[in-house]
Amino acid sequence: MAVNTGRRNVRERLATFGFFIFMGTGTSAWFSRLPSVKEILGLQPSSLALMTILGGCGALVGMVVSGVLTNRLGVRRAMLLGASTWCLGMLVASVAIWRLSLPGVVLGLLFNSAGISLWGTVNTVEAGAVERNAEHSVMARFHASYSLGMFLALGLGSLISHLGIPVEVHLAVNALVTLGLMACCLLICPADPQGDDTGPVGDSGAECAGDDRSPMRKQMAAWGDSLVLMLALINVALEASEGAVNDWSSIGLVDSFSAPESMANLAPTVFAAAMIVSRMLGPWVIERLGNTVSLYLTLVVSALGILVYSLSPVLVVSLVGTCIWGIGAALGVPIVTTLATRDPSMAAQRASVISTAYYGVSWIIPPAIGFLADHTGVRPALLPLALVLVLVTLLVRPVSRKG
Repeated sequence: MAVNTGRRNVRERLATFGFFIFMGTGTSAWFSRLPSVKEILGLQPSSLALMTILGGCGALVGMVVSGVLTNRLGVRRAMLLGASTWCLGMLVASVAIWRLSLPGVVLGLLFNSAGISLWGTVNTVEAGAVERNAEHSVMARFHASYSLGMFLALGLGSLISHLGIPVEVHLAVNALVTLGLMACCLLICPADPQGDDTGPVGDSGAECAGDDRSPMRKQMAAWGDSLVLMLALINVALEASEGAVNDWSSIGLVDSFSAPESMANLAPTVFAAAMIVSRMLGPWVIERLGNTVSLYLTLVVSALGILVYSLSPVLVVSLVGTCIWGIGAALGVPIVTTLATRDPSMAAQRASVISTAYYGVSWIIPPAIGFLADHTGVRPALLPLALVLVLVTLLVRPVSRKG
């Protein structure tokens, strides 16, 4: 019995690593070709921002239903629904780029963002459950696998761009292959994943009692939890920072240094590589420094990286800035995820608040950079993010007390 349980846990952990890797490869392909999309559609930074705003509205649907769907459908079916919705959106966007249809791209991004919102919530719930049942911290390494997928997608995107393969072909093939690989991971994952367990925690006082509230009532309760809301604000700042790298760092190098797309993609690629290394070392760092000190460091070092990237007059130093940025950003989201999913009875709802709060705001913050970039240039427009990261350090101490 112990051998079978051990094999089951290994399968589930491998499947969870796969969920994160393929979410990274799938979603980052779009970011690797954004300069080409901008050029093909003839968009200014503000127009690209508006396209992102409209397309991101699909995440508002996820904000309302992702926690409920995860509870009702279970990890496997909710994961498949999220990935399939994302894939459909990417296929629609690919056809629209081929037809030079901006409304079609927006429609595709609506499905895309709705699917990512659900997909991200399920990933968070499952990773939190696997970590609760592990003997040591593994959350940072799950997120390292996402960064690895991002790194691979950005590197492949640079190569494909250099070879002159059309954007729409690249994105469509990437979407179908990613969905196929996700289906393989679901076959590896046991039929009853740990993320489906919503039983009592065992050491959390009142949370040990059974919770017979409906999924929707639990979802509303999660939105009224002050700890979860503070974690969500920290997560918004961290993920908006990470999203800005994907959306704007390569365009910033093209804008400032006239770098070709294949070279400009080095910025998010270096960022992803730095995150991989930092997240692989993350459990060691967190166990020695604790969540509070680690969270302070991740916010401050991220802000420093943004300053170096944005203010450097030299391309190479800007790339060094993205490396510092990636080192700093690496551990923040895993720490927030761990704190949010400690109670299995509320994990799906809290994960929904944490992940979809960002998706709900992502159609404001990174696009706002685009509007500002029309007046300042792309790299200087990223500077306010450094201030946001410094400001949310004020929430770390209250979170550590409540958590």
